[in-house]
Amino acid sequence: MNIQEILNNHGINSIWHFTDRSNIGSIEENGLLPLNTLLKEKIEVSRYGASDSSHRQDIRKGLDKCIHLSFIQDHPMYHIAKRDGRIVDPVWIEIDIDSMTAKNTLFSNILANTYNAKIFKSDELEEIINFDTILYEKDFYTRKEARKAEIMIFNSITTNQIKGIYNGK
Repeated sequence: MNIQEILNNHGINSIWHFTDRSNIGSIEENGLLPLNTLLKEKIEVSRYGASDSSHRQDIRKGLDKCIHLSFIQDHPMYHIAKRDGRIVDPVWIEIDIDSMTAKNTLFSNILANTYNAKIFKSDELEEIINFDTILYEKDFYTRKEARKAEIMIFNSITTNQIKGIYNGK
């Protein structure tokens, strides 16, 4: 089964990225870009959702070359970024799942830059990601860990791949 079929079987028709509303102008102009590109091209970002230590970990693991996305519109890091004041006017960006069909797209069962993260390609998606837990598990703590799963896209995400922008909670 391909990625789109797997996600459609679980009712996932979009993937998600959170940011601060102050970044929307830059995103409308440049699309979504990896940290590496933002730094190299000196594109100003008003507010990063990730912490400095998370950026350092991404750089150390080579994950700064990709855009980090979520299968669901409620990634646990969203709440931490809000709590820590990194994003103050949060928005969720809805992205077409077609954007993740590139062969070099990677996935992680938890936050990709953490020590025990499993990083893998799409052929292992259904074996490693427990979509039923992410979507339907009632126990908050079990679900919280599963919801940390990430999609990592190495290309930019163009504005025509963005389906919508929605206010955060």
